[in-house]
Amino acid sequence: MKIFFTASLRGQEDYGKHYKKIFSLIEDLGYVSLDDEILKLTPSYYDNIQKQGRDAYVDLYERKIKKLQTADICIFECTLPSLSIGYLIQKALDFNKPVVILYLNDNTPQFISGINEDKLIVKKYTEATLTQVVNSAFEEAKHLQDKRFNFFISPDLLTYLEKASKKEGITKSTFIRNLLLAHRRKNHDD
Repeated sequence: MKIFFTASLRGQEDYGKHYKKIFSLIEDLGYVSLDDEILKLTPSYYDNIQKQGRDAYVDLYERKIKKLQTADICIFECTLPSLSIGYLIQKALDFNKPVVILYLNDNTPQFISGINEDKLIVKKYTEATLTQVVNSAFEEAKHLQDKRFNFFISPDLLTYLEKASKKEGITKSTFIRNLLLAHRRKNHDD
């Protein structure tokens, strides 16, 4: 199973030991970590990107988005609020990935905690409970992974689906998934 994990670079000084522990737990559980960049970054990282110009920003964005798309589960340590992390969380949810939010002690990510998404798991941890919380979160997230479903449709319906999804700027799968979710909400089926 492939895991995308990241956290706020600004929090590395205060929470870096927790980032390392989470990363180690991912590997200890036998998962493939797609991104260890948060463990290697220095405070001058963004200064260096800024010096490189727009192409470096585009490269950073594209690398992170590709890793989100590749991941089976996405994990974010959100003790320290970050707009960039918030954006990545939303993109992961848009990609219909199970998303685990971890935060230390009473540093509740209040805005994120208000998100009502089936695939969002928000977990508080302490230094003493981190291993147990990460294990529990993985178990929950595994049950939220998508299952492949193939079916046949007429060429006319496929053409419509392609046009409609392109117009909405989403994948065909997301378009169909949204129709199913809307139908379920309309009929109050849980």
